[in-house]
Order: sequence, then structure tokens, then C-alpha cells
Amino acid sequence: MTIDRSKFQFTDDLVPRGYDEYLVPPLFRPWAESLVGRLAPPPGGRALDVACGPGTVTRELATAIGETGQVAGIDSSAAMIERARSHPETAGQAPIAYTTGNAVPLPYPDAAFDVVTCQQGLQFFPDAREALGEMRRVLTVDGRCAASVWQPLAECLVFQGYATALTAAGFADLAALLAIPFPHWTASELAARARAAGFGRVAVEAEERELVFSAGIRQAAQALTGTPLAPMLAALDPDERARLDREMSSSLAPLVDPAGAVRAPMRSWFMMASA
Repeated sequence: MTIDRSKFQFTDDLVPRGYDEYLVPPLFRPWAESLVGRLAPPPGGRALDVACGPGTVTRELATAIGETGQVAGIDSSAAMIERARSHPETAGQAPIAYTTGNAVPLPYPDAAFDVVTCQQGLQFFPDAREALGEMRRVLTVDGRCAASVWQPLAECLVFQGYATALTAAGFADLAALLAIPFPHWTASELAARARAAGFGRVAVEAEERELVFSAGIRQAAQALTGTPLAPMLAALDPDERARLDREMSSSLAPLVDPAGAVRAPMRSWFMMASA
């Protein structure tokens, strides 16, 4: 099956809202806290978050760096940037400057930042090595880049459950789109891209965290509307929606724990690269 990657976009207004409400709290915020914690950005430093989405990592950076620092967030989706800007400022955080723009080229001068982050964005760029080269360019001589990339779909069981349900319900094309964020990259392949982009020291390791939907299958299924599939799911007729709901209950049932929560591992690559 040929996958039309152009259909997997974060530009529709439905997506940023659902992403921020249904996926950030149980999934992206815990991973953001981990990424920024491992990076340990310097207090008062300058940080850039590439593919910032609704600003989940960006705000973590602003908290870690403190009010004497500076933080920038950039994303190609104007709808995501609008969502990021809607979050209120918090006392003690560095000021955040959000920009709608591409990762290649980045609209910043050379050596503008002490740290750069990219949480689950590299796999969406047409050329990950070229994007990493831009991140390297805007870093100071001793700057650091922290990035993460999901492991294949089979290593992220809730999303594998979504794909199984979509296929069984007759929407194999949507299941194929859902697999886009989960590339078959190895640790060595990710490291090679960073080295080819000009980073001198690169370390890649596996990281695992549980994804938990405490309210069970209904909550887990709702989270699918936080993906770029949201507009296509909204267009389903009542019979199609009912069929998908039945398959979703079946595919997620093995992940339900005794307390009724959907609980399963998510596995990602975590990369730290230094100039």
C-alpha cells in the first residue's frame, strides 16, 4: 500500500485541541519532563524547541531555564502554534517566543542557542539529517541537542491496538497513516544521521514508559482523535463509527488491567548529541 503522507497533518483545527487535551497529559507531558530532565538545560540559558506542537516541551524548558533565560518554539503548523500561545505564562518561567516555520532552514542565526530539543519530530521531516544539520548550526560551540523518536508500532502497544482496530473495521488506509510516527529506525541509524549532520558526540539509547488511560477503553479510544486522523474520523458515518468502536473495544481489551485502566508500554529512542 502506498501511503499518502500528506494526509497526516497537524494543521486542521481539530488536531491541536484533541492532541493537547487527550494525548499531552497521559503521553507527551511525561516524556517531555523526562527529556528536559535528562538534558538539564543551563539556568538562564537559551533554548530552542523544534517541532514544538502545542508547546509541551517548550514550557518544560522555560521552567527549567528560569525567568533570566530565553526560549523559542517553532512548528510548521500555525494551528499548533496558536494552541501553544493559548497557554498562560507561569511565574518564574523564561519568556517564550513562538514562531510558525520550517525546520529547514531554521529562521535563527548561527550559534543562537545553548540547547535544542526535538520531541517526536525528526520522523516527520523530509530529511532528518538535514534538519539535524540546522539544529547543529544554531547551537553554540559546546551546545547540546536532545531528541526522541518512537520505536516501531509493535513497541507502542496502544497505538498498535488502534491500528489493529482501524484495519479490522475496514480502514486500512487510516491504519497505515497512523504508523507514520513510528519509523523502523535503529539506534545506530539515528546516531549516524546526527553524526552526518555535524555532531561530534552522539549517544542513543532506548527509553520506555507506560502509557496509562485510567478511565479505560473509552478514554483510550477518544485519544485517537488527538492524532492527525481526527478530521477523517469525524467524517465517518454512524455505522462506520459504531463498527470502529466495536473493533477498538476488542483490540484494546488485552491491555486493560484489573482496575479497568488501559495500560501498555511506549518505547522510544532518546538521543543526546553534542557539537
